[in-house]
Amino acid sequence: MEFAILGPLEVRTRTGNRIRLGGARQERLLAALLLNQGGAVPVPRLVDAVWEDRPPATADRQVRNLAGLLRRAFRKADPTGPPVLLTDGRGYRIPLDDHGLDSRLFADTVARSRRTAAAGQQSAAAAGLRQALSLWRGPVLDGLDGQLIDSGAVPLDELRLTAWEDCLDLDAALGRHRTSIPELTGLVADHPLRERFVGQLMRALHASGRTADALTVHRRFTGRLAEELGLDPSPELRRLHLALLTAGVDPAPGPGSAGAGPTTGPPAAVPRTAVCRTAVPRTAARPGGPVEERGGTALAVARGAGADPGREAVPREGGHGSRPGVPVPVPAQLPPSLATFTGREAELAALDAFTETAASPPASSHAPHPGPDPGPHSGPGSASAARICAVSGSAGIGKSALVVQWAHRIRGRFPGGQLYADLHGYSAEPPLTPHAVLARFLRALGVPGEQVPAVPEEAAALYRSMLADRRVLVVLDNARSAEQVRPLLPAAPACLTVVTSRAGLAGLTARDGARPLTLDLMPAPDAVALLDRVIGTRRARSEPAAVAELAAVCGRLPLALAIAASRLAERPGRTVADHVAELRDSGNRLTALAIDDDAASAVRATLDLSYRTLPAAARTLFRLLALAPGSGLTAAAAAALCGERVAVVRPVLDQLANAHLLTHEGGDQYRLHDLLRLYAAERAAAETGRAVSTAARERLGTWYLHHADAAARLLTPQRRRIPLGAPGPWYEPPAFTTAAGAQRWCESEHGRLLDLVRSAAEHGPDALAWRLPVVLWSYWFTSPHLDDREEAARLAVAAAVRAHDRYGEGQARNDLATALGALGRHDEMLAELRLARVLFAELGDRVGEARTIGNLGDHCLGTGAHGQARLHFQGALALFRAQPEEQRDDWAVRVCETDLGVAAMLAGRAREAGEYLHRALERHRSTGDPVLESITLHHLGDHHRRLGRPAEAAALLRQSLTVLDATVRNTRLRAEVLAALARLGEAAGPPDAQGPPGG
Repeated sequence: MEFAILGPLEVRTRTGNRIRLGGARQERLLAALLLNQGGAVPVPRLVDAVWEDRPPATADRQVRNLAGLLRRAFRKADPTGPPVLLTDGRGYRIPLDDHGLDSRLFADTVARSRRTAAAGQQSAAAAGLRQALSLWRGPVLDGLDGQLIDSGAVPLDELRLTAWEDCLDLDAALGRHRTSIPELTGLVADHPLRERFVGQLMRALHASGRTADALTVHRRFTGRLAEELGLDPSPELRRLHLALLTAGVDPAPGPGSAGAGPTTGPPAAVPRTAVCRTAVPRTAARPGGPVEERGGTALAVARGAGADPGREAVPREGGHGSRPGVPVPVPAQLPPSLATFTGREAELAALDAFTETAASPPASSHAPHPGPDPGPHSGPGSASAARICAVSGSAGIGKSALVVQWAHRIRGRFPGGQLYADLHGYSAEPPLTPHAVLARFLRALGVPGEQVPAVPEEAAALYRSMLADRRVLVVLDNARSAEQVRPLLPAAPACLTVVTSRAGLAGLTARDGARPLTLDLMPAPDAVALLDRVIGTRRARSEPAAVAELAAVCGRLPLALAIAASRLAERPGRTVADHVAELRDSGNRLTALAIDDDAASAVRATLDLSYRTLPAAARTLFRLLALAPGSGLTAAAAAALCGERVAVVRPVLDQLANAHLLTHEGGDQYRLHDLLRLYAAERAAAETGRAVSTAARERLGTWYLHHADAAARLLTPQRRRIPLGAPGPWYEPPAFTTAAGAQRWCESEHGRLLDLVRSAAEHGPDALAWRLPVVLWSYWFTSPHLDDREEAARLAVAAAVRAHDRYGEGQARNDLATALGALGRHDEMLAELRLARVLFAELGDRVGEARTIGNLGDHCLGTGAHGQARLHFQGALALFRAQPEEQRDDWAVRVCETDLGVAAMLAGRAREAGEYLHRALERHRSTGDPVLESITLHHLGDHHRRLGRPAEAAALLRQSLTVLDATVRNTRLRAEVLAALARLGEAAGPPDAQGPPGG
């Protein structure tokens, strides 16, 4: 057996077949045995691993039963293999000498690589460590937890990190500084207190000519180390920092170094720890002294270790401020952070990175700056630039929760105070005017109410003056526009302003230099973790699948997740699965995502506030977007929904994206997430008439149908088309003009095309439900999506039957037959072909009948009846050629000629096969048909292989690849050619033994 614990628990046989265990208890039992590395584990310890602190009375017996179940599962999977689970005294063990374990292989490979490094073979040692690290698929035993499992994972995690550190030291010794920077940046983000990674990143940045960035990394690390642990960095890192400041650093430390050492001597090795190197307690006050001058007024600032920065009580004298002798508190206006805040590590890190320069005190003539300041706005004239970050995202995405959580984390860096205001930009209440907010802030800064200027411009000037020499954090929450925010921005470079808004606030970025940060939906693991935190770990882990489904049903929107979790927390007797079932009813989902006594917090209510601020054209388009299949669409498809040109609709799409009611995913692609889609459908049902919705759906179907037909004409030139009719005057032809472009469009739209077929099959019109799959056959007949192709063909048959369209039914059944043949289901294929042939004969459609006969030949090839196949192909060719030229299907003729060559080859008629295939190849080339050219070259290669000419066969197969790579880049055809080359010993690739294409 092969066991894997460096990630989710996996068990595979010697032949690679995965063994699925019977449940969580069996997994926990097996995990405990594997963590013991082949040693015996007593039954009581296994009981603890399976049930922790609440074992049942029959736990010992159940452990033995679980062991028996595991034995049976292993024996069934590998009856001839060595025993896996042995009884040893009062416990059990797994003899790892007879079986594989990835953690053991990892440790052995690391040890071997370290011996290689000690022998001076640095490149080989680095490669070995990389090979060892590649065994990791995630955290140890990902998905399982418990004290025993967690404690067993710690040494493996530590060995992984030290191996990574050794590998990066070797990379540095080999001069791979620049290429290691992205990896080190990620490692420092994941392990911010691991000092050796920090030192390695500093060295790599310095060696790549980015000393300023290296100093920023040091400043960020020392600030976090002091804030979270009250420690100073180790002497090694301090020496590295000093060496960087004087540009005298040795960029190649030895393995085990903390990453610091000037060029005057070798770096000292220090003991490894799980968190940081040798650290010195911080006992001195933070830099800056106890008093800070602010516009002529002395205010005591609490800066010592452990001091509360929230208040100061020193009388003001003179100027605007409180009356003499009255204490003025430092403003600390941040609202409470959410106890259930979860995840958003990447966004928090982005905010931390932005804060670094903003939190640094400005340089003065008395205290020179300790080093370069590569802030986000560094450059000429940036020394006096205020720092602004604009956090945007859709309603309920968690902007306010993120910013408040982060603001509490870094409030100590802003001893001048923290100002906060909810601007009511998207609220049931009217938006606050800038002057109203300025009055609040000025009063908080000590200006008596009667001294607040009544003129907005004067109030803004006084506000900027009050903050000129302070370090203050300003949080402007729920902003409506840049105009609402701009008067509230401090001018002082030491201040930091963070704005949240549902709008993008591009004006702040363009005019005021704001750094944008856009929030997307929560990652699935974070969404599950949030639910776990609110409803309780035990409850969540009793229904892990239902919890994951609940996160998906809530669209991973934090507000929806919080509401769903709170409703479950209020009903401890209700299962998660029951709540998911309620939410699955899309008609009730938005209604269910509400809190009984807080209507303003409902998902629907928050979306209403965004929707009402849109212009009329944007509201109309938003409603129509709910009619599109799937969650995404292009600007051209959106224009089809509206019956407008793309140039007219694109600015409206941008308005929706700026309001975060639609996500712009780059290029021409847009996405509407699940809950927004439900909300758009609600608004469409309430505000858009049925006739308007029906017309929009028909336009979208027409657009996709004609684009698919344009793609088919490029992918299968000269193939007979079905009649479609003319689109409306709003229709714009596709941008693609080559077979490669057509292939790319079909692949990018594959999911939406299938969704559209499903939607038309369910809601109508039936004409679209059968026509679109028939048109798409030109793409699907060589695509890897065989199951989708069969589903679409079956939906097409059903739609044509419902519509009593005999022509459509014949076309759809013929296409379904080819899909079944590609799947190797030849009996079903034959039944559909017989039905299709009868339909075409009754209609007098000789071309359709000829196609069906040709596909009967393909059926015979698939079943080994090569002589019968040859007769079918010859009969199809005769029937095709008997038709008037304007009705003839020349593409199907060329396919039949190719297939005749294949049939002759398989029947052993070598000369005839070569003639047919070479003739077909010339016709495909003269027609400009790269798909059939590549397929025919593939068959010619097979023909030469059978003749014992491997060199000629390989040359033809490489030609086939060249045609594909230069034109359509069809992945399925490429895999088939690579498989053929592999059989010749030329290359390796996954085999995909599909038969020749049908017509």
